[in-house]
Amino acid sequence: MVLALTGLLASGCSAAAPDDDELHRMATSAAADRQRTGAEHAIRKKVAAFAARTSLEPAFLRLNDNCGGPRSPDLFDQTEDPVVVHCSMYAIAYYGAPRGITPTLKEIGRAHLGDWGGLTGGGPDTGGVGGLRYALEYQRAKGRQADGLRLSTPQLNDPAFTVAWDDPWDPQGNLREPLACPPRGPDLRCLTEPAGATVTGVRARYGTVFSVGFGRREYWTVSRKDWQDGRK
Repeated sequence: MVLALTGLLASGCSAAAPDDDELHRMATSAAADRQRTGAEHAIRKKVAAFAARTSLEPAFLRLNDNCGGPRSPDLFDQTEDPVVVHCSMYAIAYYGAPRGITPTLKEIGRAHLGDWGGLTGGGPDTGGVGGLRYALEYQRAKGRQADGLRLSTPQLNDPAFTVAWDDPWDPQGNLREPLACPPRGPDLRCLTEPAGATVTGVRARYGTVFSVGFGRREYWTVSRKDWQDGRK
């Protein structure tokens, strides 16, 4: 297991903080690894569900996992971070959509894969750019209001993840390649699975690309008190 260990308190701050070796030890403890495994399993389970319950074809996964020290105080909050180790994970899954956008959106709605109110609304954010109702209306209107002005690009926003896709009415709204992983180092975990896969390659094969982005979620922390107690 390789992690990104970053972010000691800014120099000059009087609060004690773990050194790099302590950070690495706590971030790779058996308890941390159990939580890490659970967080990654939950992401992969959701990724598989989108493929199993729709016509989406899984293409590749970009996963980032990192741990860092206590958050630095800023201009508006000078309080000491009560947590000395933060571990978080985020990922984006990319799929090909051989059936196109509208049929795929309807499949996602019927499968109840997210909390956005279904085909007829009645749930959170169904009236805005984050709802299924709006996404389908955007497709019917070909991305334009009655007066010809552009409509806002739709997404499906669940509390835990966001679904986005290529925009046939505005190529500038097509999904972009994920940012390159930082240069490989001893404490860095960033992977593309399978290696070498690209959004461009998925689009060339399937015509349309969908993505599911799982926002950064903190899965493991060590409190300042627990750290200090462990040093006694």
